Amino acid sequence: MGTKTRIDLIAQVAQSYIDKEEFSNIEWCIQHRDTILDAGCIGFADIQNQSPLPKQPIYRIYSMTKPVVAALAVMLLERCQLHLFDLLGSWLPAYRNMNVLQPDGSFEPAAPITLDQLFTHRAGFSYDFMPDCPTAQRYREADLTSDASRTLEAFVDTAALMPLAFQPGTRWHYSIAIDILARVIEIAAGESLADLLEKELFDPLGMDETRFFVAPDQMHRLLPMFGKPLEDIMIDPLVSEPLQRLECEASCPSTPESGFARGGHGLFSTTHDYLRFAHFTLTGCTDSGERLLSRKMVDFMWQNRLPAALMPIAVGPFPRPGYGWNLLGRVMLDPGQAYFLSGTGEGGWSGAASTYYWVDRSEDLVGIVMTQNLGALSAMPYDIQAAAYQAID
Repeated sequence: MGTKTRIDLIAQVAQSYIDKEEFSNIEWCIQHRDTILDAGCIGFADIQNQSPLPKQPIYRIYSMTKPVVAALAVMLLERCQLHLFDLLGSWLPAYRNMNVLQPDGSFEPAAPITLDQLFTHRAGFSYDFMPDCPTAQRYREADLTSDASRTLEAFVDTAALMPLAFQPGTRWHYSIAIDILARVIEIAAGESLADLLEKELFDPLGMDETRFFVAPDQMHRLLPMFGKPLEDIMIDPLVSEPLQRLECEASCPSTPESGFARGGHGLFSTTHDYLRFAHFTLTGCTDSGERLLSRKMVDFMWQNRLPAALMPIAVGPFPRPGYGWNLLGRVMLDPGQAYFLSGTGEGGWSGAASTYYWVDRSEDLVGIVMTQNLGALSAMPYDIQAAAYQAID
């Protein structure tokens, strides 16, 4: 099979998912050794009325916000404004005397939480969509993640009133930890999260269209959302339904007036903007060569931080064999355990609306996949990643 034919497989894989109507649209961009290996954008803005895609669509990236905010925190680590051994309670006194909710409904005092545990989802927090988690039920009752009217400070103050799901350091459990880390960033730097991201990352990297809102004159580029609530797929992941429009403005507002900002979700971005961020995590530099993170810090932030006893990581009932966790997101330790084509040291993360990215430092390979299907359980991003790997020398 020739090189061109191998590259063609990437688009063929994406098209197969559009043909099956699993997604209204799919956009991808693969960069290899500073050259765009392949890129495309197919489908419809709205499959139900077959409206055309705008140029350079804007996406809700949900949890792909996390690596961006974590990278900002890493910059503060390098400047000695934060330390991984810092106790969360030293930055946020409300977290000094937390309790752990036991399965029988009783409570026990929690061990102190470190910033290292926040970075790596080992701090004891949860998410409201997690099944069989009493703490998640407390989050739902308080509308913790669904109430977008709360400021980040108010969100973190409310979370402090909830019990932990487990003792800090004893489990890897996907959670609101990066939201809380974002508030620590604000306190340490003395500026709002939105302003810090713009100054430290978005402006230097040329990410002009990545913000916690969409500019009013660009709203026509924001793609509609499809899918179903995350808790539905956690309860019954095998149910497959036709694509349905889903309203998400109330929980993830797009207007500048909302003032919405979180560490774990909420950013809007484009494929090419996020490519700039992903490539930065590979090199520590902007496209023009300006260094934002030292070579040693880039190496440091890519190291797995989970002991073997806490692996494999799993989001609810969905395990990720072979992966550990670094300061930004997942990192592949053992491709022999992986469920899809990867390589040692490959890492990245995904978003709830089926957005996805990966970075492979050994191959100098970066891939971005964008769509808007909330709660989809699909192999599509992994198939595109596999197709990209088979296309490189």
